[in-house]
Amino acid sequence: MRAWLIAGVLLAAPAADRLRGEGRTVEMSAQGGLKIDLAKQIGVATGDVVIERDDIIVCCDEATAHYSGRRIERVECRGRVAIVRPDGTRARADLAVFEASEDRVTLTGGAKLRSKEADLAGEAIVYDIGRDTLDVRGAKSRFRFAPAELAPLALDRKCPP
Repeated sequence: MRAWLIAGVLLAAPAADRLRGEGRTVEMSAQGGLKIDLAKQIGVATGDVVIERDDIIVCCDEATAHYSGRRIERVECRGRVAIVRPDGTRARADLAVFEASEDRVTLTGGAKLRSKEADLAGEAIVYDIGRDTLDVRGAKSRFRFAPAELAPLALDRKCPP
């Protein structure tokens, strides 16, 4: 269920542990319901979607998971994506995509990420999990490091609701 951890991009855990979720409980809820197509191996959640694990919460308007057997291959979270970690790190975007085969998370559409020490913004923020690198893309890309603690990033929605 590693892919539900789409927000592991949020820099708090050691690189090897950021998106490792094997054996950990992940819960997903949606006000508009959940649909699973067993033949196509796709799950869709709509309406105030909340994906929770002990170390991360992802909220969005709609989430689509593509899976094979017992492994999730790709997860797309769309619409007012908000990501929150217990250490205070937050991210927001219009779209967040986790691709298991690439070991990569991509935030697009007003992508912003803020931890206590760093603030990133761009048209896209790509986190390569295996290499533990961030790529902030776009004409208006920004990175700011602050030795003092930064204020939390304002989210477009309450997460969790």
